[in-house]
Amino acid sequence: MTPEYFSILAVIAVLSVVQSLFGMGVLVFGTPTLLLMGFDFIPTLGYLLPASFAISLLQVLSARHDRVPVSRYLFLLCLPAIGVGLWLAEASPLATWSRTLIGGTLLFSALVRFWAPSRNLLITFLEKQSPAYHFVMGLVHGLTNLGGALLAILASGTHSEKGAIRSSVAQYYLAFSTIQMMFLAFFMGHSDLFISNLLTAVVSASVYLLIGNRIFSYTSSPVYNVALSVFIALYGVVVLIDF
Repeated sequence: MTPEYFSILAVIAVLSVVQSLFGMGVLVFGTPTLLLMGFDFIPTLGYLLPASFAISLLQVLSARHDRVPVSRYLFLLCLPAIGVGLWLAEASPLATWSRTLIGGTLLFSALVRFWAPSRNLLITFLEKQSPAYHFVMGLVHGLTNLGGALLAILASGTHSEKGAIRSSVAQYYLAFSTIQMMFLAFFMGHSDLFISNLLTAVVSASVYLLIGNRIFSYTSSPVYNVALSVFIALYGVVVLIDF
């Protein structure tokens, strides 16, 4: 194992703790981190997607009474839009514009979560604009790998209990990573990336089972919601950084 690959595994291990808590984190922070380390976008996906998939799968399988239904628009609009976004991934001016918009939206959403009346307005908006929201979320995720930004707003805006929030995010992220890997493997010829990086999935799954999920179990819902708001704000700052 090269020092470079070991550093990638170390990054994934740390971010797996974050994803264990919030249902996302490996792609959210791993993408800008690996890009800053000098990796291109597609190889970055090859490292991160198996790790994200492994944690999401474990979270969905272990959700039990916390599992919540997901919108049909995930399958009808969001997943096809991810494929379109991947195809357009080289349109860097569009990607840059998207990051700016998403970062600002995240910071605004973090502030909204601390004020109940505005949070109720957000919930109403998400319910009325669900089809368009799902399509945009998928397009953004395929284009920039940052659709989790909009997903964080959706999950925290429609659920209040920590188990329901993480369950919702995990189900979406499992679908996200599955469609991304299938599209990259079968339509863009990058199946070798995932086969050669199965170790990242082993590392992330191990961190979830041994550390991350235990921390989640001992975290109360009030503390979790404050931590989620901080996470969303931090996510917004990361997205606004020009990487």
